[in-house]
Amino acid sequence: MNRWIAVFLFLYCGAAWSDADRQLECKNGSDVPDELTLSFKDKDFKLKNSERGCDSEYTYRDVSDKTKVSFIFSAPGGDDMGLNAQNMIYAVMPGSNEAKYIGSIPVSAVELEDGSYKDIQQVGGSIYESLYVVSGEKISTVSPSKELVIYGVQCVYQEKNDKVCKKMQGCFKKPLCVLNYGERKVISKLTDCAGMSDNL
Repeated sequence: MNRWIAVFLFLYCGAAWSDADRQLECKNGSDVPDELTLSFKDKDFKLKNSERGCDSEYTYRDVSDKTKVSFIFSAPGGDDMGLNAQNMIYAVMPGSNEAKYIGSIPVSAVELEDGSYKDIQQVGGSIYESLYVVSGEKISTVSPSKELVIYGVQCVYQEKNDKVCKKMQGCFKKPLCVLNYGERKVISKLTDCAGMSDNL
């Protein structure tokens, strides 16, 4: 049951999946320990030292950008499901059949029209919005990320280059919108955080 829930979430959260996405058949390697063979018709891919076995669902995606790098997405299954469930992503270089792990993004992340992924989660008294870009052989997190403070006090800077932060309180009726630059939080217009609390 959990496996089917994982498959549903994986497919549903990728709302902009293209026709180039193909589900892969998974087989355990017989000659090399901890190696998986992932297949689709006449294509075979080797995935070494995977944290997940064939209990995971694997999806292959062709990419048409300049790098010509394709990707394999591994959806969580069974014990990997939960609030922090992650889709593991592997890159396949042009002319190669070896899938190299490049990082993970939350299952809850939704793919946008430009190919980036937006994830919105509530942790404690804040709602966080993060953007991820999967390109080439890496996953990048777009900076700054956004935080909508709906409960509690935060020490925020009025300008990015200020030396001293100011303690400000956010509440549900009057939240604070801040931009996160690593350790530095800068106050921003509330309109910049519009819609972040809609689906929570």
